[in-house]
Amino acid sequence: MKFEEFLENSYTAFHTVANCEKILTEADFKKLTMGQDWKLKDGGKYFVTKNQSTIIAFVVGDLSNYHFNIVAAHTDSPALKVKGCELIKSPAGNRINVEIYGSPIYYSYFNIPLKIAGRLYLKENDKIISKIVTSKTDVTIPSLAIHLNRDINSHAEFKVQNDMLPFAGDAENIYSFFDEKDIVDSDLFVVSDVKPFRSGLHNQYLSSPRIDNLASVYCAINAIKECKAKGVAIAALFDNEEIGSATKQGAGSSLLQSVLMQINHTLNKDLVQFRSACENGLLLSADNAHAVHPAHQDKTDPVNTVYLGQSLTIKHHKNYTTDGYSSALLKNLLSQNNMSFQDFYSNSDIACGSTLGYLPSQQLSMRSVDIGIPQLSMHSAIEMIETRDLHSLEKCFKLFYQTTFNC
Repeated sequence: MKFEEFLENSYTAFHTVANCEKILTEADFKKLTMGQDWKLKDGGKYFVTKNQSTIIAFVVGDLSNYHFNIVAAHTDSPALKVKGCELIKSPAGNRINVEIYGSPIYYSYFNIPLKIAGRLYLKENDKIISKIVTSKTDVTIPSLAIHLNRDINSHAEFKVQNDMLPFAGDAENIYSFFDEKDIVDSDLFVVSDVKPFRSGLHNQYLSSPRIDNLASVYCAINAIKECKAKGVAIAALFDNEEIGSATKQGAGSSLLQSVLMQINHTLNKDLVQFRSACENGLLLSADNAHAVHPAHQDKTDPVNTVYLGQSLTIKHHKNYTTDGYSSALLKNLLSQNNMSFQDFYSNSDIACGSTLGYLPSQQLSMRSVDIGIPQLSMHSAIEMIETRDLHSLEKCFKLFYQTTFNC
């Protein structure tokens, strides 16, 4: 599956995990179930899912030096989350009642095609089943004309409960957009339906919804299905990073630790060997980095600058897991393979974001590096990268899975 196709069809975390399952199954990965006995073999390739929105894939590689090499990323992106099934009635046309999920850039959602997507819960033979769905038609959020808001270009302020409601017209309720019957409840989102597109003289730039953080997810999945793993290679792709990871399927849950302990048990390893596998492994917390914006260069560090098209980025800040030693380990691997890299440091006067790396690193007491590709327009309905950086990240992950660090 090409990256553009992956982006276009991964409307929500549910869709993303379904696409990851498809890629892994086609690569002969076997799906396992938590809470059941596993039978693992040398060279075996496996995955488990949680809530249809988190997926953890792993390969049992060369165990002569037992360790865990983990790439962690997240499957969710900022969006508008649908509240219930009732629409907000209006003589001008009904509107979809939404709230904010994560931290989207509000104005980027105006006047573009939007899909309603997520998961429906259906009653079938007195049981509740779930179904991942995407609306056949688009909706949109019309902006107010400049003639009625003369200050729009100098002062823009949007109230979610009024300004950010997608226009549904004569739809009776939110379920009118789907063919399914006997709907009991749902987890639905309104998301950008702009198709991925290229720009620049050589078409080197890729713009699309959800590049943050589906770029990391896609690279991790492709790297793990092709690698010749040393130790146990793991791609841990979690839901709900955008809202703090504190869910049963989030990075703050016990899920990853439970998976690793079950791997350890099935391979007939004891608790001491489990701790050793954590100590001798490394975790890459993969999420995109801020590239220098051509119109706002003053927003970046004056010395440590990161640019599109100049390779992957190692991220340094108190909000990230990187320290000098873990960074050195990764830089040494990249240099040995003639791969370039960039170092990101935040402007000291501007608050820095964070990601999920601290949570699994803390739970497993593992060394960790925050890493990602440079990006512009982060958290916009349409984001932007340079495609060469995507290739460098996938190559990095593949090398990482094939390396023994002995931290």
